[in-house]
Amino acid sequence: MPMDYQKLPADRTTTVWLGPTGAATGIAEISEPTAAELNNAGGTSGIQPASQSISWNDWDFGTQASEVLNEPSLADAATYEEFGQNNFGGGVSFYYPEDYDDNSNLHSVIYDLTDTPGELNDIAIRIDGETFTTEPAADGDFVSTYRVQGEAEANPFTPGESKRRTVNFIQKSDFSHFTVVGDHAITPIAPAAFALGDTGRIRASQQGRDTTNRLSITTSDGEIINVYPGGFYEVTGEGTATVTITDNATGDTATVEVTVNP
Repeated sequence: MPMDYQKLPADRTTTVWLGPTGAATGIAEISEPTAAELNNAGGTSGIQPASQSISWNDWDFGTQASEVLNEPSLADAATYEEFGQNNFGGGVSFYYPEDYDDNSNLHSVIYDLTDTPGELNDIAIRIDGETFTTEPAADGDFVSTYRVQGEAEANPFTPGESKRRTVNFIQKSDFSHFTVVGDHAITPIAPAAFALGDTGRIRASQQGRDTTNRLSITTSDGEIINVYPGGFYEVTGEGTATVTITDNATGDTATVEVTVNP
């Protein structure tokens, strides 16, 4: 029986921006990229839209699972495990330019940015619903941002295929997975009132997008309201308490005042 589905083109909803690392040329704060930086608005940065210069073939760039370490102390159980360093990076296959040193040709510009091993680059990847590669970055977009270092390249194409080269990028410094473009000011989304025994969820948004699961939520008094990862709460007593919502990556905070009357 034939399958009834539409295969999405690989290059329509995966947007990649790339530029040299540096406060004036890349993403100043990896955890809080701005639309002006990604769009290089008015020469704000050196970041370029790279999607049309990247082949889907040989693409394996992204975030991988953390390493898991088993290094118990004498006081720990033998099965003690902890997460090691984060892993991100991988290969990106770029098309060769027809002409080199041509600033009017995007393939040539991307080649110049990625041709020297050891250079640091900031990469942003947007996969956000049906937001196409033709659309510039905007406040509220979800992107993943990476600070990486390029290594030696390989030439994976065979005769008859488009001429391309694959650059392997290794992690260098930091990354932010599925972060919001723009200022990270937090807007709490909480009930209008709390009563003893209530259970529910306090949510929060940034740039109009629900980012509750990315944020840290704590309580000033667990005997009045307990909070759990994801913003879930349980009202356990009478009195007043403050629930604090924090973006640990940027330091932005917001509070919800809880009053439980007798």
